[in-house]
Amino acid sequence: MSLSRLAVLVGTALIGFGLPLPAAATPAPSGQREDSPSAVTWLERAAAAPDLVSFHGTQIITSWGPQGSSSAMLDIVHAASQGTEISVLGSSASPGAKAFVQRANHAVGPTIDGGPLALLQATYQLVYKCCTDTIGRAAVMIEALRDDQTLAARFWIDKTTGLLLQRQLFNADGKTMVRATVFTELEIEDSEFLGHLPPMAPGGVESVGMSKVDNLRSQGWTCSAALPASLQLYDVHQDSATKSLQFSYSDGLFNVSLFEQRGQLDPAAVAGYTATTTPEGARVYQRYGMPSYAVWSSGGIVYTLVGDLPYDVLGQVVAAFPHVPPPRVTAVQRMGTGLAKIASWLTPMGALSHKLG
Repeated sequence: MSLSRLAVLVGTALIGFGLPLPAAATPAPSGQREDSPSAVTWLERAAAAPDLVSFHGTQIITSWGPQGSSSAMLDIVHAASQGTEISVLGSSASPGAKAFVQRANHAVGPTIDGGPLALLQATYQLVYKCCTDTIGRAAVMIEALRDDQTLAARFWIDKTTGLLLQRQLFNADGKTMVRATVFTELEIEDSEFLGHLPPMAPGGVESVGMSKVDNLRSQGWTCSAALPASLQLYDVHQDSATKSLQFSYSDGLFNVSLFEQRGQLDPAAVAGYTATTTPEGARVYQRYGMPSYAVWSSGGIVYTLVGDLPYDVLGQVVAAFPHVPPPRVTAVQRMGTGLAKIASWLTPMGALSHKLG
């Protein structure tokens, strides 16, 4: 199980045919960057650590957006051989909220806090910043820089275990923090055993794989190879019962999942969301938080975008998709799958988001 699955999302953490594809954004070739070998080595160790190290700790996740900041405190019990149990702490609105994530498979390769390591290397320059400490533990710090040398992220990696102790993400100015994940307490366990909790993902969710993407496009689904902000498509899943599709995108730091389902949007599913109108006259419903959501209907497909992107980048990604206003009708066809189930496909933070507010 990867620690990436604890922080979001990355998600978190995505999910059209005969319709124009979203504008693509391709990262600069990695040959134009000179990553520090030490930085890459430490990040590889951090990606592997959850498969080797059991622990019990308290983690705080904070995100900043146009509606202010939102935070969650989590109790995390991780058994390297099984998976991770996550409980929400310090919230009277969600007493006992708990999630379990099974030990991750590595079909998409090593991941760091939600993002594939290969995409992190392809998109950013990785710099080793040597020695530091956090929560009383000796650590090394790694920075990820954009092509213009602005700071995109910082990672603190435990020297002894290789566990990721802290991560900070910054917006395009390289100064404004948009998300932070930090352990405030951490105990390394010689061994850990978790009770047999039900798996997070419903059994009907199956991997489609990247080899079927062209076939999905021919069937009318929107599955661009890339999205704005250098987000690259790296995995596809489908719900065998509803035939909903989940397309997973990342740049190695930020993660989004785009869910697509044929039908019309159920207005009850977006109660409490903020509605905006696109230039085409279509309605988009958004909610910022951990993770953030954007939901709209276009051309007989309902799109649900779920991710940990900065709010301005989230807007760019949403704008890249089709937004055809629905025909005027006297009754709205209801979707068979609500947002609660869609969120349950994601990481623990996605599954608990409705309880975190």
